[in-house]
Amino acid sequence: PNNKRKRMSKIKGKEKAHPYSRKARQISRAMNKEALLSKAKIDRVNSAMSRGQKIVWFRDRINEDDLKTQKTWTLMEMRSLLDEYLQRNNEDMDELKTKREETRGLSPKEELFVQVVETERKEAKLAGLDVPDLNNGLVVKTLRIWDGDVNSITTIKLTKCKPTDADNEAISADPKVQAIAQATGMVVG
Repeated sequence: PNNKRKRMSKIKGKEKAHPYSRKARQISRAMNKEALLSKAKIDRVNSAMSRGQKIVWFRDRINEDDLKTQKTWTLMEMRSLLDEYLQRNNEDMDELKTKREETRGLSPKEELFVQVVETERKEAKLAGLDVPDLNNGLVVKTLRIWDGDVNSITTIKLTKCKPTDADNEAISADPKVQAIAQATGMVVG
């Protein structure tokens, strides 16, 4: 039926509802719905923040002095940028590795950091990461002037990109296929 109250603020007399009454079920339903909506909102915000952090790293990197004049990037250059992105935490990872060997273990926060970095690397190797499409000059221009607002991330076009070492094993021995792969930066079946 269409008479179900979906928000707690719309339910009247909730203070004096009997525990097993229809009103109690209505209150329970509304509370579950609000909990589900708040969890979905938190997940959306966390996803947007992680995507935003990645895009901010790429924006800062292409705005450095050595890359300031470049208008677009080839696929191989994008892959080398992705390699730099994936190696940004290497010093911290080495530090945590030596700490793990010296002591009994890591704190939960450090364990989470290690897990996130390893997951990111696996994802990059298997499926590729979403990175700004630096092949397109308009996207590069938009990225350079982007103010870091999470809500305007959708104006920056993303593309899947794998690191340079991800598919070196997949290139076949056929010289024609190797030439195509070298020229395009793509693996041909």
